[in-house]
Amino acid sequence: MLKILRAADYADMSRKAANLISAQIILKPDCVLGLATGSSPLGIYKKLIEWNAKGDLDFSAVRTVNLDEYLGLPKCSDQSYYYFMHSNLFDHVNLPAGATNLPNGRASNMADECARYDALIERLGGVDLQLLGIGHDGHIGFNEPCGEFPKGTHIVELAEETIEANKRFFASKEDVPRKAITMGIGTIMAARKVVLVASGVDKAEIVKKAFFGPITPEVPASILQLHPNAVVVADEAALSLV
Repeated sequence: MLKILRAADYADMSRKAANLISAQIILKPDCVLGLATGSSPLGIYKKLIEWNAKGDLDFSAVRTVNLDEYLGLPKCSDQSYYYFMHSNLFDHVNLPAGATNLPNGRASNMADECARYDALIERLGGVDLQLLGIGHDGHIGFNEPCGEFPKGTHIVELAEETIEANKRFFASKEDVPRKAITMGIGTIMAARKVVLVASGVDKAEIVKKAFFGPITPEVPASILQLHPNAVVVADEAALSLV
């Protein structure tokens, strides 16, 4: 069942979503968290770091799996998602060595890497809580609009809209990678709980399409309407059309 939590603004959205993740860790200290990158979760990660520093939240038994990674970027690149996660969360909480996992965007055989990542998630027992943002075209992870819902980890050609949206993080549009490796929709839907965050008036149209429109792979996030335990945490601006 899809639930919608209304937040006043970005800070309130971040706090509400961080509360859901915190509750998951407290209820199951050795949980598997599925994590996301981009600007939407930054406020959430700041809250989790703050609570961990105060001693209110313990990451010592948590394991993490990230949604996606660009193809071709070295880990040391400040635009890689490996770098992003370490800078914005992993290096600031008490996660043990080896507890964090991201797909390898520089693997020599990408088909093998996709299979490895799916097997890793299965070996961990699946994802307990998956955090998501939503792209302007409805993508979750890097699952772009297409004719079907991809099941497992796979390689995607990034849509022009996604490249356009991400160019602000790079020196130029030409520097944005054209491909990424991402968890599939099937893996996301297998998570026991999903928390999707959306903020800002620029997300209002896609929030309306994804969660109040038809379920279609042309709007990948719309599949979450069928998830048994999904929560959308969105601020007033993102919910302004519903």
